[in-house]
Amino acid sequence: MTAITITMKRRLLLAGLAASLLAGCATGGGYTPTYLNGSVTVPADSKLQLSKVHVKVRLLDVSQADAPAGVLAEQYLNRPRAFPMPFSLCYDRRALLPGHRYAVDAQLFVDGELKMLNAAQVPVLDQASPAEPTVSLERIGN
Repeated sequence: MTAITITMKRRLLLAGLAASLLAGCATGGGYTPTYLNGSVTVPADSKLQLSKVHVKVRLLDVSQADAPAGVLAEQYLNRPRAFPMPFSLCYDRRALLPGHRYAVDAQLFVDGELKMLNAAQVPVLDQASPAEPTVSLERIGN
């Protein structure tokens, strides 16, 4: 076989594989996207150079106290325009389990260095929680 024939066969194989993966995603029995919208706030006296700020927001399964939280969704927000800063986490609704507890957390980085985080868990996705949670960040260190 020539190099061109081998290259064409590889391309066809990859195209077929990609098509089958996409077809699997399109079926009705799988992923059910749902959005959790909210906002992140910082202390009023924070003087941040927003062009250097990066915020990470996560939706967590915090049901097991003796195990690390499971991450259901994560969003990275670079260079926010202002605070409060909106977020929108896309998660699979079918991944939520009865009896489990869920929370949102956030971390703020300046030039890659962690500067703020939320001190308390922000419960979500239950009857007692607000539909659009606010995650209040606090400074860490000095």
